[in-house]
Amino acid sequence: MTKAEGIFGCTVLSGKAGEDNGVTTVQINAMIDDGPSKGQRCTYEDVVNAQSAKYVRWSCVAVGWRESSLKTLESDIAAWIAKTGGKTTVEIKHIEIKKGKAFDKWADGGRIGERPVWDKVSGLGRGAAKPLSPLGASLKDADDAMRSVTGYTGGPPSDDAPVDDDIPFTTCSMSSDVNPIAKVLR
Repeated sequence: MTKAEGIFGCTVLSGKAGEDNGVTTVQINAMIDDGPSKGQRCTYEDVVNAQSAKYVRWSCVAVGWRESSLKTLESDIAAWIAKTGGKTTVEIKHIEIKKGKAFDKWADGGRIGERPVWDKVSGLGRGAAKPLSPLGASLKDADDAMRSVTGYTGGPPSDDAPVDDDIPFTTCSMSSDVNPIAKVLR
């Protein structure tokens, strides 16, 4: 049964790191708490390499990993679950299957319609926005970067700021004599 695509609340059940054919792999098991797939289990699984490390780290840290070594991932997650109840979010993306057994079964059956999809768990703990801290030491650098885009140095707004007349479709009319282009866009 395919899981719904999107970001949903979940409860982390366990996690570990190990090797699969000589490649370090992380697995984190969770139960989906809301949405159309509520009650279904899913597993975030990814190999750790130079390209994926940044994203794997995000998911591991979101579920309590203390970043010392992947050897501690299982115990760090267990401690985090005991402390917090394991509540976080899971992001599920649908990836179209283009080869393999599931595709062959679909293609051999002569089915018409949607191709089979893999409901990949692409990350944990990425759904809810984190609260921002008050502006501090980085404000000057951020302001300088924003000003550098247009060369703005103070005073009245620059001439390249858009006004309503410059932005298409900023107004909408619901009169009965709508032109054909507007009908298509509606």
